[in-house]
Amino acid sequence: MLILRIKQAECALADGRLDEAFEIARADDVRRHRHGQRLLGRLTRAYVQRGREALAGGRLDTALADCNKAEKLAGNASEVAQLREAVCRAIVERQQGHQQGAVRVAQARQRIADGWHSVGGQILERAGSDDAQAELLRQELDAVRLHTEDAVAKAEQALKRGDLVAAVDVLRAAGVAKNRNGRVGEVLGRIRKQAGEQVQASLEQGRIDRAQSLLQRLAPLDGDGQEIAELRRALMQCHEAAELVAAGRPGAALPLLRKVKTMYPSARWLDKVLGDVKQAAEALEELDAGPLGLSIADAVGIRNQAMQDQNDIPARDEAMHEAARAMDAPRNDPTASPLPSAFVMQMDGVGSYLVFREARLTIGPISSSARPTLGLMAEPDLPVINIERIDADYFVRSERAIQVNGTPVTEKLLADGDVISLSPRCRLRFRLPNAASTTAVLMLSGARLGRPDIRHILLMGRDILAGPYTNHHIQTEHLDETITFFEQNERLLCRASQPVTIDGRPMQPEKGLMMDKPIRIGNLSMVLAGFHA
Repeated sequence: MLILRIKQAECALADGRLDEAFEIARADDVRRHRHGQRLLGRLTRAYVQRGREALAGGRLDTALADCNKAEKLAGNASEVAQLREAVCRAIVERQQGHQQGAVRVAQARQRIADGWHSVGGQILERAGSDDAQAELLRQELDAVRLHTEDAVAKAEQALKRGDLVAAVDVLRAAGVAKNRNGRVGEVLGRIRKQAGEQVQASLEQGRIDRAQSLLQRLAPLDGDGQEIAELRRALMQCHEAAELVAAGRPGAALPLLRKVKTMYPSARWLDKVLGDVKQAAEALEELDAGPLGLSIADAVGIRNQAMQDQNDIPARDEAMHEAARAMDAPRNDPTASPLPSAFVMQMDGVGSYLVFREARLTIGPISSSARPTLGLMAEPDLPVINIERIDADYFVRSERAIQVNGTPVTEKLLADGDVISLSPRCRLRFRLPNAASTTAVLMLSGARLGRPDIRHILLMGRDILAGPYTNHHIQTEHLDETITFFEQNERLLCRASQPVTIDGRPMQPEKGLMMDKPIRIGNLSMVLAGFHA
């Protein structure tokens, strides 16, 4: 029977059925027989040969399996050891290749996100054809290029028919502001040039509202030139001058208006405005020097306090003064609940804004063992960062290195526009829209929360400004003027020129804006909702 089994194994070996021969040859009685030992040698050499062929063909798993069986038959023979060394070396090289491919795909994805589509495509060309992630990214890049080309074509058509606003809206919706494609850059340059001409014409004609509206549409298209920046500065100075005049300080508005006139001498309407404001300043000085000056002097403290924020218009009647005094009074109403440290401002037609009142905020993966204050839907091994407000400055800190504007850091003083990257796919943009306010804005880019409707985080300092201008924390075209939200005695209050109602009834200053109640400020409807990390 033993000889018969050895003959069966030899026949299987001759036919190339190595695994069948292996099952017979591994028996102890076969291994002890002299014919069985010759069989073991031939079978081992056959396994080594087949393993080498599998290795040459890139079938590393098959090569490793044949090497293991050859080792069980012949032990650590020299030819078996050589095959194992070659297989292990190939496995390591394949792992390194996969790691390099992952890095290459991440680099290409970052370049594509930054608008360098051609650079990202060149990086992907160096990836192997069998790299599934690279192939998926190639398909995404092709789709992005088609989308970009379609948007550029539509924008060019809009420019040909003289519809600048439509061209701007098309590129805004397509999100191609960062695209470094030559055709995109050319169209953006034409749009900025024509927009600058239209904004300047509107400014010189006295249509500040029209100029501001067009500049607001241009805001998402990064890369403003010097001309657009000067126009933004001139419009901002006009708004500041208007607020100073409304606050009873026409003398302080004169230097701002003169600067605008110097920059744009063709704005003839400024001549009359300068004359009127100068006349108002002189008249106010005469009143101040007369008997009414005593009353005016008593109001200086109130007026200065109201002008601490350049976007707030002071109270103009006795009712507003009464409301202010009521807001300063201590809370005695037991039904008024204290303002939570984190809440969501849900504004109809505007969006949802997550507000944190504490000076220190931790941000990281929601599944992290560190339990960050703000949990992100991201990889669990990402670092947890601390963003802390000290006086009027914001600092970001992390125990592990993160990237700020592409530079690895563990601590940095944040500036307006800084991009904080926990990973290539998890980024936050830091904004300080208003230099007179200590409130900052974090804009999620790649990173996301459990609530997909929240894309903006407000780190509340003294106040939150909502309105139509770029220096507002909540910028929206749905508002015509500034609304200021501020905290006082554990209540959230607001200053606005329009009526404020809560659940259909006028707001009571001693209670403030209440949680989970419908709030209406003029045409703006909103709700304050709780937030649970």
